[in-house]
Amino acid sequence: MRGRDVASARQCSERRSGHVGCNAKAGPIAPSMPEDSSTARPAGHSVARWTMCLLFVCLALEVVTIVSGLAARAPLARVAAGANLLTDQATATDTWDGALVLLRLVAFAGTGIAWLTWLHRAYGNLTLVGSKRSRFTRARAVGYWFIPLANLVLAYQVMKDLWLRSDSMNDRDGYDRLPAPTFLNGWWGTAVSWGVLGRLVAYVARDARTPLDLTNATDMGLLVNVVGVVAALLAIKVVWEIDRRQQLLFPMSPRHVAEASSPARQHGEAVLRSAGASAAPRIIRGPTRPPAPPPSPRSPP
Repeated sequence: MRGRDVASARQCSERRSGHVGCNAKAGPIAPSMPEDSSTARPAGHSVARWTMCLLFVCLALEVVTIVSGLAARAPLARVAAGANLLTDQATATDTWDGALVLLRLVAFAGTGIAWLTWLHRAYGNLTLVGSKRSRFTRARAVGYWFIPLANLVLAYQVMKDLWLRSDSMNDRDGYDRLPAPTFLNGWWGTAVSWGVLGRLVAYVARDARTPLDLTNATDMGLLVNVVGVVAALLAIKVVWEIDRRQQLLFPMSPRHVAEASSPARQHGEAVLRSAGASAAPRIIRGPTRPPAPPPSPRSPP
């Protein structure tokens, strides 16, 4: 029993020192932080790019919705003036609007998943640099977005903490009292306004029956779409800025350094070869001359 206790104590002490205690041939265990740091840079950047691509898709759908709303507003204005709307035209408009709404829902759901995945990755990167601390855990940073009403405050605090810590390389413990950048406040205000106005317009459009009510609902929908375009642009800027700051938190791995420098190295070698070729001495040959005749034999005196 005593020998087992001694072995257990030895294993615990060796684990604290970073070595394997059960096998004498095993070498020291490499700490996980450098491995995480080397993979955090490309992984975080990849997720950020996917998030921005999906945000661009949402932006494009908002623009298409604006164009579709402007096209649908003209027939509604004619109907409000007393003209008759063709049944085929009304059916085609309803079909297109339904398909567009479905596309927007799918794009919004995909973008939300990508956004939360990027947020989980980016917020976890804070524990690898600087003070290695963050105000929230990664699970809470993602979960706060699903709490109704409370997410209007908690989700904003998560984004503020992520921005400030990424901007200053997480070099301190507390960021609560520091002001958020104006750009982040503008994005959050625009995003919240877009969500509130969208709910309001959906409520108004549901009770619209007359052509005048439908026209007013369409105009309000166009306003919401314009706000959505601005919110999407600002969201793309937020992801890009935070990702750019986080790329500076971690040094590039040797493999990525080699991949990044190979085009420049090839270009430099090509320049040197061309410069060497141009600086090589050139032999200038003049016009050829006929060989001199052999000397004539001298006559004896």
